[in-house]
Amino acid sequence: MIIIGAGISGLSTAALLTNENISVQVFEKNSKVGGRTACSLFRNHILDNGFHIMPFYKTSAVYQILEKIGIVSRLKLTKVDKIKFFQGKKFFKYPRGIVDILKLSMIPFSNRLKLLFILLPMAFSSMEKAEKLDNKSLTEITKKLDKKIKSFFDAVCMLAFADTPEHVSLGEFVRTMIRSNPFKGGTSEFAYPTEGGYDKISELLTEYVHEKNNKILLNSYIKKIVVEKGHVKGVIDQNDKFIESNCVVVSNPAYMAVRQLFDKSVFKEEFLKKVEKLNKTTSVIETHFCTSKKIDSNQVVFPIEENFTTKGIFFISNITSKVSPQGEHLLIAGTPVPSEYTKDPSKIREVSEKMKNEISEIYPDFKKYLLWERPMAWSLVEAVVKKPGMVWKQKMPHEINEVKGLYFVGDSTISYGIGTDSASHSSILCHPKIMRYLNP
Repeated sequence: MIIIGAGISGLSTAALLTNENISVQVFEKNSKVGGRTACSLFRNHILDNGFHIMPFYKTSAVYQILEKIGIVSRLKLTKVDKIKFFQGKKFFKYPRGIVDILKLSMIPFSNRLKLLFILLPMAFSSMEKAEKLDNKSLTEITKKLDKKIKSFFDAVCMLAFADTPEHVSLGEFVRTMIRSNPFKGGTSEFAYPTEGGYDKISELLTEYVHEKNNKILLNSYIKKIVVEKGHVKGVIDQNDKFIESNCVVVSNPAYMAVRQLFDKSVFKEEFLKKVEKLNKTTSVIETHFCTSKKIDSNQVVFPIEENFTTKGIFFISNITSKVSPQGEHLLIAGTPVPSEYTKDPSKIREVSEKMKNEISEIYPDFKKYLLWERPMAWSLVEAVVKKPGMVWKQKMPHEINEVKGLYFVGDSTISYGIGTDSASHSSILCHPKIMRYLNP
């Protein structure tokens, strides 16, 4: 088995196959595993590639895979449950259930009841009914609401999707409500690796694959997947060496891979254009800030002031102190932006400065204790996970009838959830298809 890419989906697939005693070889073009969850060390702080969180905790796809392969005990997780709204110079507890919503004092009581009437039918809906809402935007509900309730949906979307309601499918939002409903076996708990760095998940999967004497080759990439008469025959690596294999899994974004890794004759142009429609990105600017003093004991704060640029403040060192050296504290502030901003350094600085000033409005001593800041901008493919008309079963299929022995995984393929949860879910769904091919 050859797997292209050592991000979460590629490593999840490798681990599931390794668990079945299937020999795998993973090719990763970068110098480290993890893909978009890879971390870096900066001034002795562990910096994530953006803010990552494990949604649904022990019912998440990542957790299920770690359980299945028997290494879940190796991943030490810290709950992320100190979450607050900030509005009108006051903090409000993030609601984790019906009782919390009824107590949400930032919304008038009559509006709290209205909010429950919206959320309860969603939470007790079914995945099948949610699919029928996949083409609709969440704004079909939120546009009819007043500003107070809209601000609640803004905060939920920022936590669950790192985006705003107008970019989120109503069907995907309903699935999120179902999965967080304890009466349907779900949970609204979130988690983060205690040792710091979200790529601890990728490192554990890598460790497991290596223990089973399988290879993950870093700084190695595949130039071409060879297909003859509708069957995979192998790959050609960066040294133009042909490696024979009758089964290849691609974890790169499908809309890129179909053009880059195959001869033009392999796929019909109609199919290629359909896949390329999945190439929709979400862009964000996130700035890491380091302070010499803890300015809040919360882990996540959502400013829902109407004119605020900042949509989320994530106190990483409050989740786990392991990300920072002693006496220093790390936080990330983030906001969605137009895609053109990510290539404009002046816009990145401008947005970052606005977020810094807004954090100072919430915490007057923030600038006094600020040691350094590091703005970053990302163009993320997660838009395909949540954008109306491009979610769940409307994404790239895991296998294509025209080519036997070829499989696609990752958050651009059929799966639900966001980020790592979506990527791992795709691997769970694809795994039985691969096994049926290997063991007909």
